[in-house]
Amino acid sequence: MQLSDDRTQATLAINKTLTAAEIENLIRELATLRSQMTPEVTTAPKDGNGDGVPVMRQDNPTLAIQYPLEEAYVTVYLRSLGLGWTAWRLHPDVQRGLAGFFNSRLPQAAPTPAKPIPFR
Repeated sequence: MQLSDDRTQATLAINKTLTAAEIENLIRELATLRSQMTPEVTTAPKDGNGDGVPVMRQDNPTLAIQYPLEEAYVTVYLRSLGLGWTAWRLHPDVQRGLAGFFNSRLPQAAPTPAKPIPFR
């Protein structure tokens, strides 16, 4: 893989049979390459009006959360059937924002909150 000098194009040469693990590695390498390219990925996914970019959608993804006591950040790992595991390191302000959003979405008679999903 090679990125052009102006970072708008990449040259790829793939002509072989790949295992699932090799495909996962290729996806990670392509994602890293894409992160270096211009234009940047849009700041919003495709909305109901069709504006934005298409997204891969998966219902009820597997997730794990890592929350070391000595750090304010929490890392959320989401498992995609096509992309593998992705990790999102969340700043405390983002954690508060997500907590407020999800708490506001719960029905008033919501069951007792579940324990956090531990990191595996």
